[in-house]
Amino acid sequence: MTFTSNKSKQSRRPTSVHKRLLSYLLAPLLLLLIAGVAVDHHVIVSPIHNAFDHSLSRSALAIVARIHPGPGGRPDVALPSHPPPPLRAMPDEHFFYRVSLPDGTTIAGSPELPVAPDSQSDDGFSYANIDFRNESFRLASYRTNETGDPLVVTVAETPARRDRAVHRLDVAFLINDTVQMAAVFVIALVGIRIALRPLQRLSRQIAGRPAVALNQLPTENVPTEVLPLVVSLNSLLGRVRDSVLSQQHFLANAAHQLRTPLTGLKAQLEVLSRESAGTPVQERIALLQGGVDRLAHTANQLLTLARAEPSAHRASHFTAVDLPRLIGEVIDSSLDRALAHGIDLGADSRPVQVTGVYWLLHEVLNNLIDNAIRHTPSGGNITIRCGVANHRPFLEVDDSGTGIAPEEREKVRERFYRSAGSGADGCGLGLAIVDEVSRVHGAQLSILDGSSGRGARMRIDFPAVA
Repeated sequence: MTFTSNKSKQSRRPTSVHKRLLSYLLAPLLLLLIAGVAVDHHVIVSPIHNAFDHSLSRSALAIVARIHPGPGGRPDVALPSHPPPPLRAMPDEHFFYRVSLPDGTTIAGSPELPVAPDSQSDDGFSYANIDFRNESFRLASYRTNETGDPLVVTVAETPARRDRAVHRLDVAFLINDTVQMAAVFVIALVGIRIALRPLQRLSRQIAGRPAVALNQLPTENVPTEVLPLVVSLNSLLGRVRDSVLSQQHFLANAAHQLRTPLTGLKAQLEVLSRESAGTPVQERIALLQGGVDRLAHTANQLLTLARAEPSAHRASHFTAVDLPRLIGEVIDSSLDRALAHGIDLGADSRPVQVTGVYWLLHEVLNNLIDNAIRHTPSGGNITIRCGVANHRPFLEVDDSGTGIAPEEREKVRERFYRSAGSGADGCGLGLAIVDEVSRVHGAQLSILDGSSGRGARMRIDFPAVA
């Protein structure tokens, strides 16, 4: 269970600042929208009800105007018991009235219609909401003495019109508030994007920096909230730069301290070999010389691999390197060894330049030629090529040797890996150095079959020419 939990935490994608700000802003805006609609509804309900109550009271007054003294002193109402609805009434509206005495005696209208409780208002009207004949009604009762006798005129209508009016205004306010909130949200979205531009610019600066760039980040136009982060990054870059400089000094000292005694030891062994010529000790001295040579080669390879680390090189170390010239220099230094092994060493160079560290590319080509000579039998050939293919400069070493099996082409890039046919004098660092230097230059090392159908072709494709 713990493993699953840790795995789910690792797979969880981090939330961006942009999304977090929007989420924090969206919730209050939704609450404000709901609150705004509720307040608007509360504000419009009372005026609408007052307007419709006033209209209902006018209906009651219209009925009062039709009350006249009748025979025997009893009031006479010139209206049918079920009057037609007013012209403003909707098809689903119903209207009822009742004229009664204070003791409840009905003079005209619907006798079962209740009377609103007396609210002692100045205008004589009182209102109530009732359920009548299985429907909701708004009731208005008017107490008057205008006809000479105290009367109660009650009118009732279904609240369909006022409900429709409230609903329409609610919808109108909802649309209006939603549009306003959407406008605020869009403005906030644009504002957040503008406010986060310094962060995005800083992110692009960091992402676009080469691995060898350890100079400090600029602090101009950096927001106050981000400034401590930039200052911390600059402090970290300073410590890393100091560490790299210390490592470079160590490597330089180590190279000197290792090469000097090894060179002296080799010189002493050569003198001892000449002095012991023809004696039984000479064979052991020859073995010791071979061991010292391998030790010196391994030490040089280790130092080269350490100095090939990306952090060991600044942008100023990268210069324009002419590949045909580089090939010519390396062939001159390797030609004697190739001839001693009976190998034809040649070049097929075309004019091309790359941006790189010269001595690293020199070391890479040396390693590739060294591997090719060790794995190419006598009578074979090695060709070094350079040029441009698909807008990308390339450098390759093509031999007719034993080659590298496809299943081992990834393994030989690993440090200290030695294939079965590598020989006793290899240390397993040659291709590891080539691969590391290729990455430092943004290039790609490919291990291919030899162009003659035999051997191997080591190709380095550099970044495309701008």
